Amino acid sequence: MAHVRSEEAADSTSPHVPVLLITGPVGVGKTTTADAVSYLLAQRGIRHACVDLPQIGKAFPVPKNDPWNEELSHRNLASMWQNFQAVGAERLIVSRALESRSGLRRITEAVPGAEITVVRLRAPLTVVHRRIRVRNPQPEWFLNAASELSQTMELHALEDFVVDNEAMSVDETAKAVLDLIGWAARG
Repeated sequence: MAHVRSEEAADSTSPHVPVLLITGPVGVGKTTTADAVSYLLAQRGIRHACVDLPQIGKAFPVPKNDPWNEELSHRNLASMWQNFQAVGAERLIVSRALESRSGLRRITEAVPGAEITVVRLRAPLTVVHRRIRVRNPQPEWFLNAASELSQTMELHALEDFVVDNEAMSVDETAKAVLDLIGWAARG
């Protein structure tokens, strides 16, 4: 189980912040599912924020020792979470490819009181590759990344739950994620 609770959350004076981390290989539908989960929560009046972690770290040039701008992404997440809380967000949805537990630690550092539940989306590699080819005119890097990440994620199993989204619509996938983590019944 990958459920991670920050040290601050152990202190009874710290806020409890439910965090849903949606992970999976490139092309499996992480960001699209996160957006759909956000939409369903908004329909129910549940206060939350939604962040695609790689998007908030896009900057050039990238440091030589941090080619994916992880440091910048997590600094931005910490700043954004303060702003999200200031406007009433009580929960957080994050999408990103999670390859190691250190990615969870960095989120708990950025979001005091974070209690992270990890849901991995999974589809057969042929389906993921087809999705990548549809959206990318030059798909080679993405195809290779998807293949490597799929193997890594199966091997390490850092998630609390897996949702096979091969044959499900985005809305069905989002509903399945909410049901699994128990947010569907909460208001």
